[in-house]
Amino acid sequence: MAYLLARVENFPRFDGESLTAKPVMGYGQSGKPPHEVHNFSLSSDGFIYGYLPKEGGGDLARLGGHRGATEVSGVTVIFISSGALCGYYRNATVFSIPVRHPDGLMAGESEIYCRVRVAPEDAYLIPADRRDYVMQPKPAGMFPVLYGENGSPWVKWFENLATVSRQNIVNERKRRKWTKAVERSSKSREKALTKYGFKCECCGASYKDHVRAAMFEVHHKVPYSENFEARPLRVSDLAVLCANCHRMIHRMPDLADVKALKDYLVSD
Repeated sequence: MAYLLARVENFPRFDGESLTAKPVMGYGQSGKPPHEVHNFSLSSDGFIYGYLPKEGGGDLARLGGHRGATEVSGVTVIFISSGALCGYYRNATVFSIPVRHPDGLMAGESEIYCRVRVAPEDAYLIPADRRDYVMQPKPAGMFPVLYGENGSPWVKWFENLATVSRQNIVNERKRRKWTKAVERSSKSREKALTKYGFKCECCGASYKDHVRAAMFEVHHKVPYSENFEARPLRVSDLAVLCANCHRMIHRMPDLADVKALKDYLVSD
């Protein structure tokens, strides 16, 4: 697995005190503790885009990419400030050349270009008052970005911390089974959210902040269980539902009839 460690106090980036704050370049220029808001806020295409310095993170060969690759997926990106963990991405896509932010964010008179893209459910921002996980041992030097592998000391520190945070108080028995994996297109989610927005078509729940927006899922009215190798997919074949309604519609007689579930919820 490939890792990037971004030391945010050592490179220019954009931040703000809220989702509506004007982005500024440079660490802490707002005069208050930075919150990495824009590195963890949802863009209009349904993804989160992360800024990294132009000189850092673009060596895709060190992230497992082949020669000439323009992007690499499955990367864990870790953000630290003064040695403390600020947040991280899982399963992120890293670009060899930074891409323009889809919402045209500006830093002064300059457009913001981003090196990393990640789905909102794979982005974790730690609140400023809870950043007490200090990296041990601290990497030496004034680096902006470091590459890492499973054997790197700071990678071990991070994964141990992530493991502890995921522990449950209930022990469950693991069961393994073989299954045929189905590859889903991320473009279907992007197109559905662009057309319908972050609003459940059944219960009407609507949120745009990056935390609660993770509750929205794209429902396929023609289920994946049907036998096919490839199929054309129209946006009208999709629906945006919250996680609860998505699970309920899969218990309805007709998976394509979103209105039937809506009527069922109203009649209860």
